[in-house]
Amino acid sequence: MDIPYLPEVPTGELRERLARVRYVFTDLDGTMMGPGSSVLANASGEPSLDLVRTLLELRQAGVQVVPCSGRNRAMMREDTRLLGLNAFIGEMGGIVMTDLSHDTWEYFTAEMAFDPACGLTPHEVIEQTGLCEAFISRYPGMLEYHNDMSAGYKHREVTIGLRGEIPDEEAIALLDASGMALDWADNGFLNYISAPTTLQLPEGVRGRAFNVMPKGLNKGRGIGRFCEILGIPREETLGIGDAASDFLMADYTGAFIMVENGLADPGAEEFLATHPEARVAPGRIVDAWVAGMRSLLEAKGR
Repeated sequence: MDIPYLPEVPTGELRERLARVRYVFTDLDGTMMGPGSSVLANASGEPSLDLVRTLLELRQAGVQVVPCSGRNRAMMREDTRLLGLNAFIGEMGGIVMTDLSHDTWEYFTAEMAFDPACGLTPHEVIEQTGLCEAFISRYPGMLEYHNDMSAGYKHREVTIGLRGEIPDEEAIALLDASGMALDWADNGFLNYISAPTTLQLPEGVRGRAFNVMPKGLNKGRGIGRFCEILGIPREETLGIGDAASDFLMADYTGAFIMVENGLADPGAEEFLATHPEARVAPGRIVDAWVAGMRSLLEAKGR
C-alpha cells in the first residue's frame, strides 16, 4: 500500500484546504495523548512540552481544538478545561458540548428514539433492556465494563463502555436481539488496562475498547451535529484519529489526518483507498498529532 503521508510543508490544493481549517476535531487516546494519557510526554514517554506548545500555537492561529472521544462527560469536562479548550464531543458523539464556559450541551442519540422527558439518561434506557448483564455473563474474563480510569461505567450517560476482546459478529447479534436501535462500535486497541479489572486475556491479545450505542451514532455524526448547532461550514473543519471510530469523522469534515499508528487498524487500508484526500501524519500517537498540527500551522502561514 502506498501511504499518503502528510508533508511538513503542504503545497497546492492540500495547502489551500488546510489553510481554511478553523476547527480541529481530535481523538484523545491513541492520537493526541502521550502514554498513560499524558500531555507532558512524547510517544516514548519522555518529558515533553510539544503538545502544549502546539495547542498554544493553534489558539494563536485562531484554530479551535475540539476533543472528540468515547470518554464520559465528567472526564471530557476536566480534560477540556485543563487543556484550556471550550468544547468537546463525548461518548462517541452522544454528548455535544458546544460551550463549556456556559455549560451549553445536549444529548444526541441519532436513530435511537429518546425522550428527554422520561427522566432517564439514554444509557439508562439501554441498560433497562438487560444487555449489560447479557454481555458480561456470556464472556467472563474476556469482556468487562470499561471503568473510565476507575470512574465507573455508571458515569456514562449515552453509551455503554466495554473493554476486552470478543467476536464482533456475536456482539452485533446480541444487540439485534434486544429490539432496540443499537450499534456496536470498535473504539480501537487498548494502550493499557486501568485497575480494577477482571479481564484474563490470552497472551498476546491487547484487547479493544467498545461502545454499545444508539444506532447511527458515531463521532462523525456528532461532529455533524456540533457544526449544525454552531453553523460551521464543513470546509473549516479537520478530523484526526487512529481507529475505525475516528475514520468516520472524514465523512463530516473538510480534511482528515490519520496518525501513523492508525495504519495498524484492520480497516485502515480500505479507509485510505476510499478516502484519497486523507493523509497520514508520521510518528506514533502524540508525536504524529504534533506533526499533523505543525503541517496545518505551516499551511496557515504560522
